[in-house]
Amino acid sequence: MPTSNAREGEWSRLVFPVAVLLASVAACSVMPPADAGTPPVACRANGADPWIGRAASTDIVDQARRASGSRIANLVMPGERAPSGARVDRLDLFLDRYSLITRATCG
Repeated sequence: MPTSNAREGEWSRLVFPVAVLLASVAACSVMPPADAGTPPVACRANGADPWIGRAASTDIVDQARRASGSRIANLVMPGERAPSGARVDRLDLFLDRYSLITRATCG
């Protein structure tokens, strides 16, 4: 029958290789952040055309944003200007006084 010292010796011989193996696997699986070096998604304003004339609800704006391929959507109220600073991943939706989408551009 093995003594407790013998069991401890077996245990320590197994722990070190397993720890090294796990550390190696963990080091190999480290991924860079999703946005590191990834170019922004280009907006296609005509993708939002089916939503022109619709009320700008949260769902409609999100559907238009996704259809345009944009990451963000910006609502431009009557009398306002679209934000300055060109962004290829921004969809600008222009609204009338009834909150209907009148046109879509990329910003």
